Amino acid sequence: MTEQAAPAPVYAGLRVVDLTQGVAGSVATMLLADAGAEVVRIDREDDPFRHLPGYAVWHRGKRRTTLDLEDERDLRTLRGLVARADVLVESSEGPGLSLVPGPDHGRLVRCTITPYGDAAAHAGRSAVESLVAARTGLQWEARGVPGTTIGLLSGRTDPLADLPFEAGTGVGPDRPGPMFLGIPWAGLAAGYLATIGVAAALRLREQSGRGQAIGTSLLQGALCAGSIAWQRVEDPDAEGYLGWTTDPRAPKGFYRTSDARWVQQWVQLPSFMLGVSDGDELAVPPGGGVSTRDAELRISTDYQDLVMLQHFHPAMAAAAARFRADDWERVAREAGVPFEVVRSPEEALLDPLLLADGCVQRVDHHELGPILTVGDVVRLSRCPSSPEKAVVAPGHDDAWARAEAEAALDEHRATGPGDAARDDAPQQSLPLADVRVLDLGLAIAGPFGAQVLADLGADVVRVSAVHDGHWMATQYSHMSNRGKRSLVLDLKDPDGLAAFHRLVRSADVVHHNMRASAAERLGVDGASLHAINPRLVHCHTRGYERGPRDGRPANDQTAGALCGTEWVDGAADDGGTPIWPSVSLGDTGNGLLSAIGVLQALHHRDRTGLGQEVDTSIAYAHLLNASSAWTTPDGRRSGDRARIDAQGWGTSALHRIYATADGWLCLAAEGADDRERLVAAVPALADLDPDDSGNDAAVAAVLGGAFAQRDARSWVADLDAHGVPAEVCADHPATALFDDPDLKQRGLVTTFEHPVLGRVEMAGRLIDIDGARPLGRAPLLGEHTAEVLAEAGLSLDEVADLLERGVARETTRRHQEVS
Repeated sequence: MTEQAAPAPVYAGLRVVDLTQGVAGSVATMLLADAGAEVVRIDREDDPFRHLPGYAVWHRGKRRTTLDLEDERDLRTLRGLVARADVLVESSEGPGLSLVPGPDHGRLVRCTITPYGDAAAHAGRSAVESLVAARTGLQWEARGVPGTTIGLLSGRTDPLADLPFEAGTGVGPDRPGPMFLGIPWAGLAAGYLATIGVAAALRLREQSGRGQAIGTSLLQGALCAGSIAWQRVEDPDAEGYLGWTTDPRAPKGFYRTSDARWVQQWVQLPSFMLGVSDGDELAVPPGGGVSTRDAELRISTDYQDLVMLQHFHPAMAAAAARFRADDWERVAREAGVPFEVVRSPEEALLDPLLLADGCVQRVDHHELGPILTVGDVVRLSRCPSSPEKAVVAPGHDDAWARAEAEAALDEHRATGPGDAARDDAPQQSLPLADVRVLDLGLAIAGPFGAQVLADLGADVVRVSAVHDGHWMATQYSHMSNRGKRSLVLDLKDPDGLAAFHRLVRSADVVHHNMRASAAERLGVDGASLHAINPRLVHCHTRGYERGPRDGRPANDQTAGALCGTEWVDGAADDGGTPIWPSVSLGDTGNGLLSAIGVLQALHHRDRTGLGQEVDTSIAYAHLLNASSAWTTPDGRRSGDRARIDAQGWGTSALHRIYATADGWLCLAAEGADDRERLVAAVPALADLDPDDSGNDAAVAAVLGGAFAQRDARSWVADLDAHGVPAEVCADHPATALFDDPDLKQRGLVTTFEHPVLGRVEMAGRLIDIDGARPLGRAPLLGEHTAEVLAEAGLSLDEVADLLERGVARETTRRHQEVS
């Protein structure tokens, strides 16, 4: 009897050369290493980001060689490594195409991550995360603007303009201006996008034999992170569209308990907070009456409910302050209410439930010893992740790299270029042009992941319930359902489920984020659907990790509280209030992880013919978002991640936001050379040593006094002239991008017509890949029901019967979009 080979990671046998600097490339290549690729990290002494605390985490599972690319011998080594590589990931322009040893290395997938791509207005600007956040307006979106950014971009007259900031209800510190973000949202988003781009190009290469050049940028990462809040519409007052969640006057469900812990309950339920705290002890009242399903005292996300939210917040905060955090957590579990205690990233890493799941893992570090870090965040049922997770020292693989490079160059001279593209390969404009996805997603996390697949060419059919019209009208739906077709079908009806199962027979992917128990009851779980179509990729994006928390109600906000991102951005280390910024990559990050998993599963199916399960979660995304953090298993030593001051200015006098005579600027003078140039630009610093951390308050006072004498633009022009990294903080969130005709012409901001909203502008192309085109509008509910059912083989009479009985629903309102 032949022994069956053990399952291998999906990218086992592939080689990736990591020539990146900074967050995005390091995270992307870590995810590729987790998927089994042999990643060769090129460390460089001139890497300006080499002191990032996340480097202790993001270079796990990689070979490491240190090269000086000004040295011909080292450059030869790099050329040799690339000669045998399947993927090259680089930052900015890299050392140039001369790295590729011959013009016919046509199977190479080359991914370039830049600060701003080819956007003319941003050419030559810094790739430092905080400066990108300042320039694009992400620092404003940390708290948002009154009336929402959608209202600002759309020229909306705010009917709640007179609604004040009540004490203790607003987002962030009690001061005007933008806020410094501790989580590198633009870089992380670019990392997710780069990983997706590489996975898509590898899948296409599997079919055609051809590699290609792809890319993304921190600018595209910022647009991705801002996609919930950054929309411009002709009619922002369309029924059900605008929500309050990004308005800074809206409390975000954070409450201080009697034991001085922060907790978060989202979306806020006065019936719960007030109902369970009506006595001397927290208890669910007889008969319940406090769950998320109760209409009484339930606050929706509709913009007008901001008034109700502010009304109830003081009473809810007072109720929270009477009891301990763990008691609140207990009663929330009993009531089935979304709720979490807000934790630091380090506390999250010590959570035994996360460790048991494997989304937190113990990793051996060459200098620090055993540390706890983010673990596996994309799971494939047939393809385990790579077991190689150690972080080795820079230069650890120098001898191997030189020998490998010489062997590769010798081989290239002897045999010529590697495999060429197949002449019989199918011509395909986009990586997923041959893929159909059935999207059963709810809210944002599920639909956003399926939208990314649509962006790569998939035919995505959103399968909605009959009562889904309210959600489909919201801003949240419009940013996560673009480029899809809409089918309305009652899956609780046997005939509706049968029609869905007919669609499954020819589908490639089913994608959903409902609870596992609900999927099983409906008959849309993986086991049920694989019995119909064994080649199916079944993707389930969840709220939490697998274990006791799985199945609890969860969302971006509560998972962020659990995993530490809200702690970091809210400066809770220094006594600040946790915040949920609308640029959070919880829901959307989970969607991006699911797209990575689906692409990997399709890559595996192309080779084996086998379908499988893909598993991601919002908690996994937030652990990745907070992955600059690490801690030792005993919790006694932790990494030097970003720790912001309580007023949200920044991390030090040399890396923070300053008010000027007109506007704000962000300074990032963390390198020794930067500090010397700063002293030349601001002579008043000459009597202080900026390198001495004991002088931090004095340095901040001198810089604050100097910057207050002139406007932000003239100061940044001066700092530019001295070579000091700095940016003017955008006047508002997103306006610098949405008012830039060059970005629209390049497709980074896209415009289309919608039959209800009118003219709409949203984030456009997020990944630069062959055949990319901006997505159109989100569909109307049921807009494509009849045509999709007909494609499944139902007759006209069968379709008419389903429509007549209300098992299916179709809207007759069609619209020809204008691009």
